[in-house]
Amino acid sequence: MASSIDDSVLLGTKRPLETDSANAVTHAPAKVPKTTKKAAPKRASNTGPGFCSLNTKDFGDKIKACFKLEKYDIQPMSFNVEMDVAFFRSFFGSAGVAIVPASYDESTPVVVATLTNRTAGAVFGVSKIKNGNRYSTYELDRMVVILYPSTKQAQVFVSI
Repeated sequence: MASSIDDSVLLGTKRPLETDSANAVTHAPAKVPKTTKKAAPKRASNTGPGFCSLNTKDFGDKIKACFKLEKYDIQPMSFNVEMDVAFFRSFFGSAGVAIVPASYDESTPVVVATLTNRTAGAVFGVSKIKNGNRYSTYELDRMVVILYPSTKQAQVFVSI
């Protein structure tokens, strides 16, 4: 009895491999394992002259953290930073920042920089000087940076 089904399929035997390369089954090449990208090396804490314990992004994040809204918590409106006079001069020496005294160096006991909303937005970025939720928004009104050059310490005070 002849059937249209091949007998080798019914018996469960395997067909011989085909020698013709046009009809041969090609297999996909073996997968190459993915290489993981190496993390970029951390950049220096600042790109300008002098030393500061925070880079610009971290400095802005600290400012924004002062505006964080919590249900039963009062946020600190100040934080401490380590910086020297060279960094202070290059970072806050832009137009619009009021610095007292006008001329200062490492021997000056105290240097005060006052930033308004507009100048702080120019230095740190507009998104870092405001925070809030859908009911209320808080923006920085004034920021004061007090530098003690002899100890290379600075205190930053923000007000809403």
